[in-house]
Amino acid sequence: MDFIANGVNGKYLSNVLPSKKTEVDGVYAAIAYGSPIKHEYNDLIGNCIQNKLRLDIWMRYDHTVPVAIPVLRQLLDNHQNNIFCKLVPDRFHSKVIWWKGYGAYIGSANLTDRAWMNNVEAGIFLSEGDLQADGMALQLESFFDRLTGLDVAFELSEEVIQELTEIEELRAPNNDTGKDKRKTPEWRGLSFVQDKKKSPERRKENFRQEWQSTLTTLRSIGEQLADAKPSWVSEDVPINWQVDQFLHAYYYNKVSDGGSRPFEEFYQRHHSDPQKALQEAVNWWVGTLTPPSHEDRTLDEQAPFIREELQKDKILHLDENKFSTICSYTHATRDHISKISLAVLGKPELQSLSLEERIPLFANWLWNKKNNKGLGVRGLLNFVLYEGEDSSLWERLYLAGRTEAYRLPHYGLNSLAELVGWARPEIAPPRNGRTSKALRALGYDVKVY
Repeated sequence: MDFIANGVNGKYLSNVLPSKKTEVDGVYAAIAYGSPIKHEYNDLIGNCIQNKLRLDIWMRYDHTVPVAIPVLRQLLDNHQNNIFCKLVPDRFHSKVIWWKGYGAYIGSANLTDRAWMNNVEAGIFLSEGDLQADGMALQLESFFDRLTGLDVAFELSEEVIQELTEIEELRAPNNDTGKDKRKTPEWRGLSFVQDKKKSPERRKENFRQEWQSTLTTLRSIGEQLADAKPSWVSEDVPINWQVDQFLHAYYYNKVSDGGSRPFEEFYQRHHSDPQKALQEAVNWWVGTLTPPSHEDRTLDEQAPFIREELQKDKILHLDENKFSTICSYTHATRDHISKISLAVLGKPELQSLSLEERIPLFANWLWNKKNNKGLGVRGLLNFVLYEGEDSSLWERLYLAGRTEAYRLPHYGLNSLAELVGWARPEIAPPRNGRTSKALRALGYDVKVY
């Protein structure tokens, strides 16, 4: 966690911009005001373009032209670079940037040269580990889900830029000239009194629809892989495990570009015909003579171990050492453990620790945690995997990964959904953030959790 106060403490927003080698799942931003920032690639938009990151940004619209025309033009002209802007009329004042998988800034800084360079601003940068520790990532996701569903928000377009350019030319300083020229009616904002049940139920339903839609896509890929198996894949490997490792190999061998993995760039290239992109990837996969990136180890050793230890009659007797091994064999869990602060793992005095050294510390830490239902990690996994009909798996995953009653800190939806596929491949393939990014790279419109 860092306090960002510019010249007051020498820490600037530009200092926390991710590097090209930082893996970021996408960027969401809600920033009211904007004006050109002088240093190219040293601001949010330039950094996203340079690092090939998708940016979804919401900014303010009104007759005072709160976002300068050059900024609007920069956003619109980079649509092909996965920069997408929506405008919210009148009642919009937030300053939030969320680099998914890396961290988030919440504070007072707008997207302006002064705010990023020499204003006295105050804000907090929270790392991915910070966000996961107390459920802040879930709250950010809810916030941006709400913005995504905001009926009054509208897409930036050439027509909007022309309208605001005309308004700006009419305006004199500090007056309302041009107010009657705006084409979008004034918005009075969200009601102070709201139905508290409506938003959670909407989020749950959105999750159900997305989960089932993506499951259909994964099953379709499985059908196409059934007769397209590389020679090094054993006959008894479940098809849903093959789906996961096919996507793993495609992502790390075809999408990865050094430290960068521009899956959104691939999405733009393939979304008009994902079946064509899939067929090309399948043809490559079936022709591999050896595992492209150690997929055989996953299929022959790691996945069978997880399935064995998480059987219905064994899961509640799982011991800590075997759980540590399961953490080591779960891609999403390994990835998250690498981002947790050493203080959480009980080693605040150390500056660094290898991932393999971190894993047993994490397993021990989580082993002793309980959720608000009184469930430890064994009970939570048993709940997700076995306590209900297979058809309601999505709901148990949602509860375990998305609600305060069931969630365990630092053990989120990606880890749980991946384990479901390893433990019970007959009902679903493993799914984690990498699965979703690989699907997007192939052109499928799926959500990256």
